[in-house]
Order: sequence, then structure tokens, then C-alpha cells
Amino acid sequence: MEYFKSKTADDFSKLHDLSFSNTSKATKTTFFQSMRRIERIYKMPLIDIKLSFLNEADDFLTLLDASKYSENTKLTTLTNILKLIKLIDGNLIMYNKWLTILKTKSEKRAKNDEINLKNKLKVISDYDDIKKLVLSHTEAFLEKEHTLDEYRDFMILCLFTLQIPVRTTNYVNMKIIDDEVYANEDNNYLLINDYEYKFIFNKYRTSHLIGKKTIIILDDTLKFILDKWINTYNKNSNNFLIFSSKNRRHMNGKNIENSIANSSNNVFGFSLSIDNIRASYMKKIADLDPNFQDKLDIANILGYSNPSIIDKHTI
Repeated sequence: MEYFKSKTADDFSKLHDLSFSNTSKATKTTFFQSMRRIERIYKMPLIDIKLSFLNEADDFLTLLDASKYSENTKLTTLTNILKLIKLIDGNLIMYNKWLTILKTKSEKRAKNDEINLKNKLKVISDYDDIKKLVLSHTEAFLEKEHTLDEYRDFMILCLFTLQIPVRTTNYVNMKIIDDEVYANEDNNYLLINDYEYKFIFNKYRTSHLIGKKTIIILDDTLKFILDKWINTYNKNSNNFLIFSSKNRRHMNGKNIENSIANSSNNVFGFSLSIDNIRASYMKKIADLDPNFQDKLDIANILGYSNPSIIDKHTI
């Protein structure tokens, strides 16, 4: 370790890039920025700090917490300090101490994020309120031009708020058809035939138990949103309903979840997950106190085999 005390931020950055040669340019840049951040925290070059902070973790954490850096940046700094310890072959006791600090701070951040989200959801936990807010933005999307990604993300948000919010995987690899004769049992479809709009779900979580499910689209606004998407933006997607603008291939479940997070952040001022939306919808259904058969039908459409899942959202 004595050998490394005379090294600069540039020296450590070069050592990092050689040791982790297969990592991305962004990762390498992030490591260098973390070294420079340590210099700014101590207001002196790394070569003058002589790695003293590695043995003074509590003091460093106090300075880091007092800084104006975001929580994400602070966690990134701690992550790269762990990489630095590996680079200089630091002892296990030192590494474990910094690892504990990172885990503690990460858990605290996650807990705070959860509390903040719950506080926000108290304001907008009602599914009808969620739907109204989405509807309030539809006019702007229907009348004004947007980038393909912006419109696609909003269209996806509409799929989960202007009708029953099924699972994201229901829309993965979904094809658009204009006649049910083109449908087979291996795929899911959006059928648009004159005035008939409906989703045909052959493949979903409980399809092996329930079989094919069909959802008729009754919301006219959702029809308008889908029409503009298909006629204006979705011309080169090989008939995929949801696709990536980068390669024109269908998006996976994680991609769709990211789209919901992005668009909901624009609409609500914070990100909602598909789980948030589905929980809000199930609470709405539970509050209506449907009978068992209704609950069973709704649970099946949502992708659950047990209708009691709806009752869990009454609290």
C-alpha cells in the first residue's frame, strides 16, 4: 500500500483501465471522476492525501455526507473506493469495512426511496385519479408531434391505465393484425378490424390454466392513441405493437417497465412502476366488493391464479 500513496488520480485511472480493460468507457470515466471527487472533498490532490481516507472511513463518510453530491453520486463514489482497494490489494478487513458502509448506505437509500414513493402514492393511490391524470395529457399527445420514444412510452402508459393493467410480458412480441384469421395460438395480438379493437392473449403467466383471454378495448381515447401510434410512428416495426427505435425489434418486459417509469415521471412528476399501477387497480376492484366469480375473472385477466390476491390490496 505504501507504493500507491505516491500515485495520482490519473495513475489510478490508468491502473483501473488496464485491470478492467473489458469494461465500458463510461465505467472507466466514472472511476476517474470518483477519484477526482475525493480530491474535491479533501480539497487537495490525491497524491497529497496519500490514501489516508482508506483507514479513516468514518471521517471520510462524514465529509461525503456533508457534501452537496446526490445520493447516487455518493454511492458511486463508495463503489469505486471498493474497486480502488482491490486495485491496490488492500487487506480484507479494510475491504469489508468499506463494503459494510456501502451496504448500509444503499439500504438506507432504498428505504428512503420506498418511504418517499409511499408518500407520493398517498396523493395518487386512487386508480381513477391515475386514469384522469393520464387522460389530461392525451390531448397534447394526439394533437402535437413528439419523438417516437416519447409517444411510444406514453402509449404504453395508456395501455396500463386506460384499461385493465395486465402484466408487461403480455405485450412482449405482440403483433398487430386486422383479421383474426391471421392469429395463431403461439402469440399475442392487437386486432384492429374497422371499429373492433381488442387484445388477444394466448401467452401469459397463467395461460396454461386459463387458456386464451380477450380484452375488448372500450376506451375511445385509447383507440385514438393506438391509431396515431400505428399510423404515424409504427410503420417500420414488422407489425410489432411495441418496439425499440434503435433496432425496430420488439421490446422485452424490462424495456416496457422502463417506458412506464419514464412516461409516468412526465405525467405525475415521479415514476410509477407497473406494480404500483396494478396494486392501485386491484385496490379499486376490492373496494367495489365484487363477488367471487367477478374476482376470479379479474384475477385471471391480471395474470393471477388465485382471486384472493385482490383482497390483499384492500388495506
